[in-house]
Amino acid sequence: MITTELAFFTLIIVGIVSYFLTRLVRTFAVRYGFLDTQTSTPLLGGAAVFLSFSIIIACALLFIVDDSIIELNIVSGILIGSAVLMLGGALDDKYKLKARYQIVSPILASLIMIGFGLGQDNITNPLYFFGLSSDPLIHLKVWTIPFLGREITFFSDLFTFVWLMILMYATKLLDGLNGLVAGITVIGAMVLFFTSNIFNQPLPALLAIILTGSYGGFLPYNITGKIFLGESGSTIAGFLLGALSLIGPAKISVTLLVLGLPILDLLWVMYERKFQAKTSPFIGDARHLHYKLIRSGLSEHRAVMLLWGISLAFGALGLVLQGIAYGALLLMLIALMAFMLFRTNRKSVFR
Repeated sequence: MITTELAFFTLIIVGIVSYFLTRLVRTFAVRYGFLDTQTSTPLLGGAAVFLSFSIIIACALLFIVDDSIIELNIVSGILIGSAVLMLGGALDDKYKLKARYQIVSPILASLIMIGFGLGQDNITNPLYFFGLSSDPLIHLKVWTIPFLGREITFFSDLFTFVWLMILMYATKLLDGLNGLVAGITVIGAMVLFFTSNIFNQPLPALLAIILTGSYGGFLPYNITGKIFLGESGSTIAGFLLGALSLIGPAKISVTLLVLGLPILDLLWVMYERKFQAKTSPFIGDARHLHYKLIRSGLSEHRAVMLLWGISLAFGALGLVLQGIAYGALLLMLIALMAFMLFRTNRKSVFR
């Protein structure tokens, strides 16, 4: 278990490092032309997040020698995967890559995590919560294939790949308002920290508090519009939350609760683009929930606060209630999403 004192100390140190790195990265982005094409706001925010996250993990590797806390294969996969996302995102920030090229780095990052052994043998069975199944788990380790000295567990690895890709694209496409993704990442990381500590899992707890500080230190610059996360920062957020949720049990459900609205929004928008607008589901537009909230009458700041509040409320409820409440909370989240979509397509009730 990570003590409160260690967690608080780590959070403060990471936050300070991230804050000052963000200032340096912002200067670099302005000087070398990593700018948003519409607002000329500096991009590359993900570089500041990645560097602060990596620097503190490197310090942890130097000073923490307990193998029960630091698992080198998992940590290495997280750092290498994040580095791939940072490099791919930096290329997009500079050269504005097409969607078919943007997807390359998320795919590589997901495969890297699988290659380093991240995965789940079992996941929670949602049917169990409603009395429709006698087994509380869905067993994924049912088909294994030897390959290059390791086992490929088909369903487990497929789930890991799909889970990471969904979360990366959920946070990537959510990144349309100042501070929205960074704030939800801070909330998600804190919920994962407390969940990991409850289950006495020091590695994900340590990584989660470092992730909290990395995005928390970036947030003051981001929420004021002085720098954007860019492609790398938005995808790294989903990648790290997804990876941490797969280390040990009971964290996929709380991650679903925190990121439930962005995930549902992603799926709904992709459906609308594909079957209603007859366009590519990967080409950006203003169909997302946060844009609909603004068109319905909310200011950008109030829309961000509302979405932060929903993520915090459902994450906290999942943390406190746990167990059988997950199913009911997920249904409530789906109902809330449906209600918000319905109301934002009509005359504003958010004024």
